[in-house]
Amino acid sequence: MNDSIVKSVGRVFEVLELFDAERAALTATAIARTLKYPASSTVALLKSMVKLGYLTYDYSERTYLPTIRLALIGTWLEQSFYVDGHLFELMEDVSKNTEESTFLSWQSDLDVQSVRFRLANNSLGPLTGARAPLFSIVTGLTALTIKRDVDIIKLAERVNQLRRKQDPQVDVPAIMEQIRRFRVLGYGVEIDEASGAMAWVLRQKGTSRALVLSILGPAERMKANEKSFATTVKAALKRYGA
Repeated sequence: MNDSIVKSVGRVFEVLELFDAERAALTATAIARTLKYPASSTVALLKSMVKLGYLTYDYSERTYLPTIRLALIGTWLEQSFYVDGHLFELMEDVSKNTEESTFLSWQSDLDVQSVRFRLANNSLGPLTGARAPLFSIVTGLTALTIKRDVDIIKLAERVNQLRRKQDPQVDVPAIMEQIRRFRVLGYGVEIDEASGAMAWVLRQKGTSRALVLSILGPAERMKANEKSFATTVKAALKRYGA
């Protein structure tokens, strides 16, 4: 766990993300073993989460399970995008019809954070703390396409001011040219020798934070299917109003 994160807070979210990955009731022993927590502090944490109403405890089975309160607490976030409460269904649709790994990512200040994925092998789950610099990947540059040029430049200047000596500078003119190209295309795309990625910003309401849907696959397949994937995803976005 990152040293800058308060341990108890970090553990709460790791427990919740474990439930999201397992999608089943879990015993305290299983949770402690998977997350490598001490047994006593795991039980204390789970009991606190039960008292707060976010977990329920089955005495006969000795298992814990998230309550509906947890599902309801974030409903407004999904409703911040034009998908009418079907954000993850949109993701599943794109995954099924492209047969490539599919990701949902947020812009978080100067980073992009992946929050959910479905791999091409059909595994599903959260991406705990998976971050990348905003200007370093196609997902981040695509997120920036909805911002004004002047605001993008300010972000790039902040990155250059805060960077470590060994980190490369953001090449502002090159980045702006790439972002403008993505705006014309209607999506972001980058394909290198090994792999390729395509990304789309979801339409928003009531929030200025960009949520990006992206697909990732081998370079040869992404290059051969770029136009068909663009058509497929555009149709899916239209179906879900995104």
